[in-house]
Amino acid sequence: MAELRLRPARESDVAPLLALINGYAERRMLLQRSEESLRARLPDFLVAEEGGELLGCGALSELGPGLGEVRSLAVRVDRTGRGVGRALVARLVAWAGEREFAQVLALTRRVSFFQALGFELTDRRLFEDKLRTDCQACPLNVCCDETALVMPAPRPAAGSARARANAAGPGVAWASQAGLRAAQARG
Repeated sequence: MAELRLRPARESDVAPLLALINGYAERRMLLQRSEESLRARLPDFLVAEEGGELLGCGALSELGPGLGEVRSLAVRVDRTGRGVGRALVARLVAWAGEREFAQVLALTRRVSFFQALGFELTDRRLFEDKLRTDCQACPLNVCCDETALVMPAPRPAAGSARARANAAGPGVAWASQAGLRAAQARG
């Protein structure tokens, strides 16, 4: 059996990502994505694959200074319940720390899933700016039933590459971010 692999999304992933995300959108479980909007946010996406097959995806979008949001989390229906979503969220949360976010937000109907990963309930009204902009396109905007959960993003260890790059100053790129961008460019 092949090992689950998480990697940055590539241009060649656009069509399968649209099919996966919009399949959930048709069931009113996620917001629909256009090809244009997905391409514009492709650097925010990670994909989970096994044996070259795309099994799931998730994105980490910046909402403002210090705040990232887990978005478009989707796992192929035949692969749910096997840890793919958990692996994606864990990596997205770690990435939030690497991107120096203080908090990670999830707006979801799957409250117990996110709570099991360490997210805690919070007041949706704390994110009014996000709700006014991103949620306008949602057909459930007026009667939204999603719950807001947050967790603190992890801080880097003192001897980590990110901590050394931060100490060196703003002109120094952290290797993982540079590696992520390079992998996306190879797409």
